[in-house]
This record gives sequence, structure tokens and C-alpha cells, in this order.
Amino acid sequence: MLERTTGRVHARLAEPSKRTLGGICNVIPILEVRLETFNPEHHSHRLREWLCRPHVARWWGDPHLAFENSLRCSPKYSAVIVADGAPVGYLCWQTLSEQELQAAGLADLPDDLMDIDVLIGEPEYIDRGLGPRSLGLLLDRLRADPSVSVAGVGTSASNDRALRAFKKAGFSLFREFHDPDLGSCWYMTVDV
Repeated sequence: MLERTTGRVHARLAEPSKRTLGGICNVIPILEVRLETFNPEHHSHRLREWLCRPHVARWWGDPHLAFENSLRCSPKYSAVIVADGAPVGYLCWQTLSEQELQAAGLADLPDDLMDIDVLIGEPEYIDRGLGPRSLGLLLDRLRADPSVSVAGVGTSASNDRALRAFKKAGFSLFREFHDPDLGSCWYMTVDV
């Protein structure tokens, strides 16, 4: 996410923890994934909780600042990721100002770019394909919007999990850039 207040890009895909039962990985397939419109009155407490979890805060930074920035995103441009009926993550998307793009060294991205941030807040749902699936659902929505031709995501170059998830969702590397908090980062794009 490119922070509107600072112009800095932050990675937004959390790291998982493996759940095992007797040394055997216990993974139940996820049947349904959907995006539910973010309702600040109903979902804010859960988003705040997710942002405070270490596996999320590592990439999203200060939980209080990340929460304030997330609430600035219109509910029209944010969603809760629901897997088999349970809220498990968060997505938001926004257009970026020329100033934000210049601050990140990405001024050559198209004007009709839609920047996306994603997190999986429930550790037991990480490494289960929810990032790519939820991004796919959002990309389907964006394809119906004639004002958007490209979607993008930014992440730390050291966040291998996010890079793999974004590639699975169809994003490809656009350019490396430097973030003051995360260091070397990648911005990835996909045509919509």
C-alpha cells in the first residue's frame, strides 16, 4: 500500500504459522471464498485485531497507524475476505496520487492504476491459497470497471510468500524500489 500521508509503500501479505496434529499437517480445503463489503461499524474491531498480530504487523508496520490509514479507505474500496463463512482477512484498493508514485520512484505507472493491499489476519488460514483467490475476486471486479486498466501491489523483496501469492494471482514484477521502512521492495502489476 502506498501510504497517502507519507508516500511510502508497505508490504501487505502476512506470514503463516504451520498447524500440525501429531506432526502431520492438518489442512482442510477451503471451499468458498468471497469478498464482503467492509463495514467500519461491524468489522473495525477485527481489522484492528489483525493489524496487531505479529505476522501482520511485520509487513504493515505500526498497527495503530495502519488501522487509521485503513479506515481512510472508503468502504466502497475495501472488503473483508470471508472463507467458508469466517472473516479471515482484508483487502483495500485505491488510486494513487502522482506525488505518492513519485515518492516511491514509480511515476511511470499508468494514471488508471488501482493499487491493492491485502492481509490474511487469521494465522490458520495462511498458506491455503486465500491471497491469490481473494485477489482474483477483486481483479474480476476491477475488470468490470472501464476506468481501470492496471492493478498493482507492493511488497518487500524479502517477503517470498507475498511474491509467490501475487504471482499466482497473475501479477508480474514491474520494478524494484526502496521503502524507508522495509528497504528493497518490488512493485508488481497485472493488466485488468
